[in-house]
Amino acid sequence: MSAVKCVRTPEQGFTLVELLVVIAIIGTLIAMLVGGLGPALEKAQQLECQNNLRQIAAAVINYATDYKGTIPPTKYTGTSGLYWCNFLVRGGYLGADDCSTLDKNTASNRNSVLRCPAENGIVLTDENKGIALPATDSGDDNAQGIARLGSSSFKIDCSYYWNGYAGNSNGEPEGGLNPWTARFPSCVVNPATTLDKKAQVLHDISEIRQRTVTAMVMDGVYFDARTMNNRGRIAARHTGDAGARSSTNIAFYDGHVEAMPRAPGEAKDYKADTIQSANDLELTGMPIFLLPKR
Repeated sequence: MSAVKCVRTPEQGFTLVELLVVIAIIGTLIAMLVGGLGPALEKAQQLECQNNLRQIAAAVINYATDYKGTIPPTKYTGTSGLYWCNFLVRGGYLGADDCSTLDKNTASNRNSVLRCPAENGIVLTDENKGIALPATDSGDDNAQGIARLGSSSFKIDCSYYWNGYAGNSNGEPEGGLNPWTARFPSCVVNPATTLDKKAQVLHDISEIRQRTVTAMVMDGVYFDARTMNNRGRIAARHTGDAGARSSTNIAFYDGHVEAMPRAPGEAKDYKADTIQSANDLELTGMPIFLLPKR
């Protein structure tokens, strides 16, 4: 048998032109990848936020089921320091870290459905802190941050806005024509008051006749949707038709969540510029708030 003869050709390297072409292709691919990461991240944050709100809405509905239809109060008066979100966490309907020992400038870990992934991490510890309407639609103000809510021994960080009323600081029903305590699904409650007064302030979920358009909780901080200044606490954290930070996620009382346009710099009027008509407001007995009509 004759031996097979192997012939090796000299090894060839890349030419300078070939290297430049490869580098150019790699650079183009990287630019395309980086350019697509921003929108993908924003979309992921919006979906995560919407999932958070669905879980919060489910927790509120479960709470109401366990408490004979009662909607969680906006807040307890007195020294308890409990807010709507504290009730949900304390009752085991949601989970959240206790941040009562954290420095006022240190946010808790983002491992709670009460934290929007797109909020800016600014911690607000004073519920009366003025939050002015932002000058532009970017919404770059304190409404993009976190409300630290609770008692001295148990606080939680929450970056969502509760559709409630806090003006009745004594936690008892208001008199006069069209009292606000009768027009909001959730109000401040005095835990030490009489049962008949509690019954007038604690509303039943069955009172909300149009749950598909009655807002429960949304992007933003704190609560009290009555006053114009607090309207600035509704945050546009997500990308919408008008660009970055032009969309607000809202959970409604039927449990569904949707993104709606939000222009934080605009002055709003709760009667003329709500997602319900004035007639609808009278039917529900509750004001909804300030977002444009669909």
